[in-house]
Amino acid sequence: MRKYCLLISLLFLFWAPCRASFQLNPTDSILQDTLIQKSEPLSKKQKLIIAGLIAQQTASMYLEYKWWWQGDYHPFVMNNDGGYNNYSLGIDKVGHFYTSYMYSNALYELLKWGEFREERCLFYSTLLPFVWALSIEIGDGFSSYEFSPTDLLANSIGIGYAYAQHKVPYLRNFKFKFSYFPSSYYIQNNYKNWSLTADYNGHIYWLSTDVHGVLPKTAKGFWPKYLNLSLGYGVNNFAESFYYGINYPLQREFFIGLDYNLNAIPVKNKTLKTGLNIADYYHFPAPGIKKTGNGNWQFQALLLN
Repeated sequence: MRKYCLLISLLFLFWAPCRASFQLNPTDSILQDTLIQKSEPLSKKQKLIIAGLIAQQTASMYLEYKWWWQGDYHPFVMNNDGGYNNYSLGIDKVGHFYTSYMYSNALYELLKWGEFREERCLFYSTLLPFVWALSIEIGDGFSSYEFSPTDLLANSIGIGYAYAQHKVPYLRNFKFKFSYFPSSYYIQNNYKNWSLTADYNGHIYWLSTDVHGVLPKTAKGFWPKYLNLSLGYGVNNFAESFYYGINYPLQREFFIGLDYNLNAIPVKNKTLKTGLNIADYYHFPAPGIKKTGNGNWQFQALLLN
């Protein structure tokens, strides 16, 4: 019974803000008072977005329960695993930061595409990712995963930076991105025993700088607006040491490479532009240099992992 109480509590935590704001009846809707002007009826596109968000969030919560918490109830436990120097050398914390950052920005782009008001696009693209992150940590707290304050902090910083980028235009020149390519160890083991999200050997998290955007007007002509410079962080030997107990040293990896600025592509179609804006949070393979542990910097034609 207690595990079902946990599921109901988590669903209510998530559902409450959705129910308060995402009523589908255009004649009696709080959403009309908050996301759009009172006199405006909800368009089909807006109704589709609202229904999709409710369905996506409810399904996400259910799947999280099935994957992580079902049959794993424990009294609430809070644990700090070491942050940047933990079992994964902090790559999981960077992942928490990026996931909430990306979710917030993607949600903002979706709401803007739906022509909701700017202040409400910002409000809900901040609120919903935080509620989602908090609900996961609460669920973890009642399971063997345990509530992690540093995980929630990383999520919150990611959401906060996404919000700050909308308020301070200059910060938009510094965007966080993610790239993934299956690690050799994961491929050799036929993609078994852990999920892609935990294949940390194949993860790289990037800070991409719009060089053209930060240069003064007199110097912008010397740098193409479609090309960025980026710094990346990853780890090596995670799967070998964590999942299989092989005595390989877990090492930090650093990357410096080129990156593509999809936002700079001139597009008139609003839907395509929204798609490009969201896709630009992924770092596509490009040339650069890589350093593993205490080794030397090495050039790679395509930085993958």
